[in-house]
Amino acid sequence: MMITQHDNNGELSYFEMALLFYLKESHPHMADDKAFIRERADSAAEAYEHAIREGLSVAQALELADTVLYQDLRFSRFDAVFEAVSEWFPEILPEERTDFCLKVLPPAEAVFNKYPIDDRFESSPSYHTLTVELTGFIQSYIERYGI
Repeated sequence: MMITQHDNNGELSYFEMALLFYLKESHPHMADDKAFIRERADSAAEAYEHAIREGLSVAQALELADTVLYQDLRFSRFDAVFEAVSEWFPEILPEERTDFCLKVLPPAEAVFNKYPIDDRFESSPSYHTLTVELTGFIQSYIERYGI
């Protein structure tokens, strides 16, 4: 498995595989965006190679590459919806949660857009307010459209 940029044999690089795995878990609506994944992975590989050339250790280079790879992806709107659904809506069965969350995610953008979301948002005081508002939004969605 290569750590550098995408190869021509159609195999995914280390960074592409890492990002794809993360997207499938926390941003499933983005997991099919091959162009985004390749571009972001190539940028991370370039950051890694530059750091190594500058004399940083492998661990330091990987840390810098991860910063590039996961920029603006640390906070997951999908995870926030999934956690609210899992905690407050037992009527949505575990095997139905992912599909329900993917369905409710686009209209829930109206809630997310009220907050200054960045990679550190989950540790901000506004995060709790968002989760409360998001739970209310999901309740209204279910009342209006069903599960």
